[in-house]
Amino acid sequence: MTAIDPSNSGTFDDRDVAACYAHRPPYPPELYHFLLDLVPDRSRALDLGCGPGKIARALGGHFGHVDAVDPAIAMIEAGRRQAGTLTNIGWLATTAEDAPLAGPYDLVTAGASIHWMKHEVVFPRLAEQLHQQGVVAIVSGDNVLRAPWLEDWQAFVSDWLNRVGRTPDEQGFAAALRSYEPWMDIEGNRDFDFPFTQDLRSFVECQHSRATWARSWLGSLSTGFDADLTERLAPYALDGKISYEVRTTLTWGKPRAEPRQA
Repeated sequence: MTAIDPSNSGTFDDRDVAACYAHRPPYPPELYHFLLDLVPDRSRALDLGCGPGKIARALGGHFGHVDAVDPAIAMIEAGRRQAGTLTNIGWLATTAEDAPLAGPYDLVTAGASIHWMKHEVVFPRLAEQLHQQGVVAIVSGDNVLRAPWLEDWQAFVSDWLNRVGRTPDEQGFAAALRSYEPWMDIEGNRDFDFPFTQDLRSFVECQHSRATWARSWLGSLSTGFDADLTERLAPYALDGKISYEVRTTLTWGKPRAEPRQA
């Protein structure tokens, strides 16, 4: 992947990007079971960078109230539509830096979003708003870990990054994902690996939920992107479906008002 460009965060207010989020793999049930075991008190939860509410909706049935925060109006609207009968989620279309927080929170989550935030603003706020026994949980990873077609997928990504003029920077990307760590007293890490099967067409749509491959960014190349990816993975599809393994990583602990010095 390319290193993270904060200016790309506005991509998530694109309605097509928000719609394509529905095609992303879910986080595994085991992740939520583990989170709930970490926080026996479940009065209030906060989900930062909630997108269409994948985590917020999962927590809604277990907490008295969940604040779901995202600056993208398109994401908040999608979350409200998908919430169904859950009425205890407060959908806040604002940034984590400016959100009107109403703690103390027993659990704060950030799913594939913490790298877009200003840590020097967000973490001191969380240090004030977290319950004494509360936990901050950073969740990442809903992309391909293992698959029979992994090499073809990796070659496709490399080819298309070059085609759109982006230089792969895996080390920079990995470092950006970990840049929040000095702002936490980390208590633990755990990986959750799980198998997933979906329609090949849905997998292609899923890619357009990511800032790198948003249709608004690809423009006229979008059709060729879809056709190329479909052609490369079609030999691996069974009845139009592809299977792969996903890894979701959880890091949990306490927020710091000041960063830990190296």
